[in-house]
Amino acid sequence: MAFPSSLPAPTRDAVGENFVARTLSALARQRELCRDPRPVAEGVLRDLLDQARGTAFGRDHELAKVTTAAQWRRAVPIRGYEALRPYVERQLAGEADILTRSAPYAFLTTSGSSGRPKYIPTTRHWRDRYRGRGLYAQWGLYFERIGEAHHAADRVLDLSWERTPVSRSRGGFPVYSISRRPAAVGAEDWVPPWYDAPWLRGDDEEEYADSLYRKLCLLAGSDVRMVVTLNPSKIVGLAEQLEGRGAELVDDVAKGTVCGRPVPGTLPDPWLARTLERRLRRRPEGLRLSDLWPGLSLVVCWNSASAGLYRDWLEKVTPGIPKLPFSTTGTEGIVTIPVDGHPSAGPLAADQGLFEFVPYDEGDGGEPLAPWTQTLSPQELETGRSYRLVMSQANGLYRYDVGDVYTALGTVGALPRLEFVGRVGFGSSFTGEKLTEAHVYQAVREAHDRAWGNLPVFTCVPCWGTPPGYVLAVEWTAGLGRSERKGFAAAAEAALQRCNPEYAEKRRTERLRPLRVLPLAPGSFLAIAEAQRRRGAAAMQIKHHWLQRDGALLELIEELGLALPE
Repeated sequence: MAFPSSLPAPTRDAVGENFVARTLSALARQRELCRDPRPVAEGVLRDLLDQARGTAFGRDHELAKVTTAAQWRRAVPIRGYEALRPYVERQLAGEADILTRSAPYAFLTTSGSSGRPKYIPTTRHWRDRYRGRGLYAQWGLYFERIGEAHHAADRVLDLSWERTPVSRSRGGFPVYSISRRPAAVGAEDWVPPWYDAPWLRGDDEEEYADSLYRKLCLLAGSDVRMVVTLNPSKIVGLAEQLEGRGAELVDDVAKGTVCGRPVPGTLPDPWLARTLERRLRRRPEGLRLSDLWPGLSLVVCWNSASAGLYRDWLEKVTPGIPKLPFSTTGTEGIVTIPVDGHPSAGPLAADQGLFEFVPYDEGDGGEPLAPWTQTLSPQELETGRSYRLVMSQANGLYRYDVGDVYTALGTVGALPRLEFVGRVGFGSSFTGEKLTEAHVYQAVREAHDRAWGNLPVFTCVPCWGTPPGYVLAVEWTAGLGRSERKGFAAAAEAALQRCNPEYAEKRRTERLRPLRVLPLAPGSFLAIAEAQRRRGAAAMQIKHHWLQRDGALLELIEELGLALPE
């Protein structure tokens, strides 16, 4: 099945002067949804039933008899992806009318808990009626903040996706990640003014660092007002490329090159090169994003769960610049869309699907929900409580056990404001210590001596043994020797015991061995990400975690030779 290589004419028209008006109209519609979601939710149910009836799934669950939400919950059991996989495999084999009447045109891929990749069917109906419209709404908020005039292709650096050629397929269907999408599929799809901008185009063979640096080169002379991405680590990475390669950027700007190579349409800019060189002399530690783009006035990214732990780094590289959250967007669907200035949470996107919730407590080990678990409606959520999400979307994931946890932070009109907490059961517990990313982050922050410089990049790796224990892999500051490492390890161990009493008890009884610090060369985690990308991991799957699920990362560190002598 061929993927469209160019846009239909109606879609190209949407990129013109009507673009910002369209985003603002979508934002207004989203705000109205918050005031009264009932008619929209009823329409979503009718649409889901219309998509499912007459399909193999619809026949298996006798959906011809279903007309209400209560009947829907009685007819369709809650499932995780593995239970839905047989239906998806039939789609990939070319069978029609399996999960939805609208046929898939591609499959989005993401990692699965079983180790096998998940393939999420993508239909034009789902893309047009749901996902595309949701993206317009969230961008309306951003343009409302920076000013409608700044929607041009050279005023926005959108790092949330790249246009890349399709390089993989299954059963004749294109397969790609949510952040690497080749083309729009119709007039309702997301087609911003920068759709054809050279900096948006990516290459699977390009080094990750060079990809970020290339964008800096191509937009060096532009008045960028907004940088948008999903994970804040990408903005930090962009800033690190600018800081570390400032002299190289000056040279590229002066010559009109990118990474030292001529690029069609890129011209020398001696005046800008001299300006940047003067700024670099005044700031020998390296250029900041605001040195390159003095008009930068908004940063957008996730700012909750583990992404929220990047706040210090993000503020360091974009000091004083306002921050807004990106929508809670996963491969399987959109869950929240920001409509106001809240820094980390947004109201439930009730127009994107049917959403149900199951109360969550910290004792939940991440086991799949039972098929007929009783669920709550969005209006039944209590502020301050956390919930597991069950969602039904028109891509065919019906009553899907997402495995994500959200906390209700009040309401926006009649809808709950939700903050993403993380994956259910994500943590490590050899002997009942129930270690989490937040524990590790807090311990390292407490142990780190501010005099050493900025908080280092690190991760904690569970390591089996007799007894088992944890290795803290840290990009080590140059000039600090063994005595500093020993002191840091002791301080991190003590802090970890303070913030996690269960860990302290397991250490006291010697069921866990002491925390070991593994010093890594600067830039190691960037090298790890690049190695993962070369081995086929999609950009959305390459996420930095403060706590790993297993010891595989230690093997990769050894293979790449990144560890410093201890």
